[in-house]
Amino acid sequence: MAKKEMPANAAERSRSRGKRNVVLRTVLLVLLALGVGFGVGVLVSPHMSFSNSSQTLAGRTTVAEDELDAVMGTYAVDDVEIPVTVREAIEETSSIEAVKNSDGTYDLPSVDAVLSIARNRILEQDAQQRGIEASDEDVTEYAKEILGTDDFAKIAAGYHMGAGQTKELLKRSTVIKKLRDEVVTTESPSTPNPPEPEDEEKRDEPTEGYASYIIKLAGDEWDANANTWAREDGPFRTALADYTISNDAATFAAAQAAYYVAYERYAAAQQQISSEWTNYVNEALSNVNVRLSSLVA
Repeated sequence: MAKKEMPANAAERSRSRGKRNVVLRTVLLVLLALGVGFGVGVLVSPHMSFSNSSQTLAGRTTVAEDELDAVMGTYAVDDVEIPVTVREAIEETSSIEAVKNSDGTYDLPSVDAVLSIARNRILEQDAQQRGIEASDEDVTEYAKEILGTDDFAKIAAGYHMGAGQTKELLKRSTVIKKLRDEVVTTESPSTPNPPEPEDEEKRDEPTEGYASYIIKLAGDEWDANANTWAREDGPFRTALADYTISNDAATFAAAQAAYYVAYERYAAAQQQISSEWTNYVNEALSNVNVRLSSLVA
């Protein structure tokens, strides 16, 4: 049987939706790397327990408009069970109208949305108990840092949400980020920028610019007054042992070697931060029981 061609307008909608999903997934991956959810961002404790709930949505992939308030799942803390509806799960990443199908139905969200909502609400409650809040200025700075803009209308349009809904999600994410910053004790060094050749034709010639770059990265490992290393056992001194360094001159190759040391230090700190935050979240979610009404992946 010949493959039926998709109508031009439907094909365009499909491509458009695909592009939106790619952008959304890209941003969410960035946020997930930070351990902070905006919409979704599931960090599940291995101690969380799962069970089947009502079979109302079992085997379903779509719901009708009058089923948007059906329970997708519940999570229980200290024997208090809290429902998560299809509507709430959809609104974690989009608006209701944006995901409405041409036949009036709505695709059933992934169960990840239920886990994300449970996780984020519990962490928000934890933050509230600690007195952590997010001001409008905090949310603005967070939006600039993560999404590159504080134009909430523009962000909302990109996510096909209302501006108010978008700002609320960003506020919740800001609160969780502030919680993470409070409970994680490892300090994060600044992200090092790689050196750039000052002159491609003379990149092997020592310059003051490369020297300044290295000395800035080395920090207290360099003694500017003595014009040499402050100690012999530092990681920068070890990595640059075969290079001649002074206050006034160093090569591009030496600058690259210094960058690798700085980046390894940065990566190690980020790994430690991630580990601390994961352990904290796992502990916070250790007594959570999640019951699912749907197993949509």
